[in-house]
Amino acid sequence: MRYLAGVAAMALFAASPAGADAVDDYVRTQMEAGHIPGIAVAVVRKGKVETVRSYGLANLEWNAPVGPDTRFQTASATKIFTGIALMRLVEAGKLRLDDTLDRFFPDAPASWREITILNLASHSSGLSEKLPEHKDNVADTLAAAMQAPLAYAPGTESRYGFTDFVVLRAVMEKVAGKDIAAIFRDEICTPLGLKDTGFNFERQGGPFRSSLPLPHRAAIHAWRDGEQRMSSFVYGETGYAAGGLHSSARDFAALFAALDRGELLRPESQKLLETPPLLKTGKPAGFGVGWTVGTYHGVKVVGHSGGPALADILHADAEGLTVIVLTNQQRYYPLLARGIADFYLPRPAAPKAVPDTKPELTALMREAMAEAAAGKLDRKRYAESALTGPVPFLEDYGQPLLAALGPVRRVTLVADTPGKDDHVRLYAIAFQNQSMTWRFGVDAAGRITDLHPPSDD
Repeated sequence: MRYLAGVAAMALFAASPAGADAVDDYVRTQMEAGHIPGIAVAVVRKGKVETVRSYGLANLEWNAPVGPDTRFQTASATKIFTGIALMRLVEAGKLRLDDTLDRFFPDAPASWREITILNLASHSSGLSEKLPEHKDNVADTLAAAMQAPLAYAPGTESRYGFTDFVVLRAVMEKVAGKDIAAIFRDEICTPLGLKDTGFNFERQGGPFRSSLPLPHRAAIHAWRDGEQRMSSFVYGETGYAAGGLHSSARDFAALFAALDRGELLRPESQKLLETPPLLKTGKPAGFGVGWTVGTYHGVKVVGHSGGPALADILHADAEGLTVIVLTNQQRYYPLLARGIADFYLPRPAAPKAVPDTKPELTALMREAMAEAAAGKLDRKRYAESALTGPVPFLEDYGQPLLAALGPVRRVTLVADTPGKDDHVRLYAIAFQNQSMTWRFGVDAAGRITDLHPPSDD
């Protein structure tokens, strides 16, 4: 890319990370393949900031380079801060995770007596995402949520949503006596000396958009139809517990170094933050206290991404490793944190193949993946159930994701689950730039029901 010419990576700390040159090569390869103008990377190991590195440009219009203090939009990775702030309020005795919502909202419907703070934070509350029409502010969103019937019984499922975190914000602000921005400031930023973290309070009024100025803010770009475009999404103030925070690689690094050293939360609070609660079904929820929880190559990893890849944070507690990646490319998939973690984590065992008794399914999977990579998805191949999940994902992010991964080098079938009405498979796929597991499914008629990389790998 022309705008990368002559822009070198800058190492900000003297410590040299394992395979630093290899990490640089990997990041630059992904920048080229993913059309990413600028990236900031930080690695924290066992409470020490090992490196903060900057690549490329924060703003193509001004030719401004990324630096350690460049403020990136973190989108849904804001929930990392929300989870920490919530646990700080718990430690201060302001509330408990098992408190039910009627404690804070006496006029709430009877169904809210079963919803706990932990349900909100782990996306298992049952609150609906389909609310009656209302003004876009916290109070009116809260009132609308009270009017809407529950989508499911609290604590029986885990569904990622927005309403949970607006209601959670209302609770946190009520017990703290201040707004969410002030909670973040007083509970996290001021104690740690974070200088680059905050909201820009962007607002849309008719055709006019305004925001507070943020020094060193990265512009967001989106690669579409063979050209780079400036991109903008208004993260409304109502959702500030869910998304919209700007921060830098150096601030995120300082945050996770402090967490590693136990300077911000007690060990038991940190454990709760990273542990998905059990649902009433006996299965774990998909989230901890605001944080995503999964496995990568057999290692438990937590954190969050946002935008979907404006921020990509991976923390492997058992390994004492945190990888922080911030970018300004909106049309990209969160690959980089795991890709960089590969240089630090133990190398996983080679995937164990299972017999492929239906090679025609593997051929269909490869054809569908090739179409997605070319941006020419054939919707006729897909079942109706796929039109609200896998198909939109592949149409929006299939091409940039597969371009970043590079050509397929090897496909290994690692799980094969035929059923009466469907057939689900897992493939370990070695691409040129990175290896990933992909889930693939077809229905009884041979139409594709699923094609995506699962969160656990």
